[in-house]
Amino acid sequence: MSQKTLEGKVGLVFGVANKRSIAWGIAKAWADAGARLIFNYQGERLKENVEELAATFGSETPVAACDVTRDEDIGKFFEFVRGKTGRVDLLLHSVAFAPKEALEGNFLDTSREAFRIAHDISAYSLVAVSRAAVPLMNAGGSIVTMSYYGAAKVVPHYNVMGVAKAALEASVRYLA
Repeated sequence: MSQKTLEGKVGLVFGVANKRSIAWGIAKAWADAGARLIFNYQGERLKENVEELAATFGSETPVAACDVTRDEDIGKFFEFVRGKTGRVDLLLHSVAFAPKEALEGNFLDTSREAFRIAHDISAYSLVAVSRAAVPLMNAGGSIVTMSYYGAAKVVPHYNVMGVAKAALEASVRYLA
């Protein structure tokens, strides 16, 4: 019989887009280990996919909207979490985005707006959701985020995402 190492734990999952998402693989592993999960989606376009995937853990698996670029949405999402469970043990931040044009051509041509968007969504959102989650981590907890080799080494066509992932990694060090 396998040990359920996360039995009784509550995990929040940010970043599932579809069944190929890294976040989805981690969510399945956490559920297999006994965690109870709460999912979010960013935007109506992803709602149906996330609801369908979350339902594989049971029709009562909570799912709610949360635009990680809006503090009010983050606040509403965590009020939803408080209403469902009152605590958090695990937080998965698997969120990243950069405008397509910022991933093509020369990094030097990155616009200020593309740079801001990539950093807000891919790096600052970890700080914002962590700030909201930590008060619910009464018994401690774990915060996990996803980075990539392009944070440390130049990778063709990764451009502003590499810089945003480097900022994400630095944010992790400062949050710790």
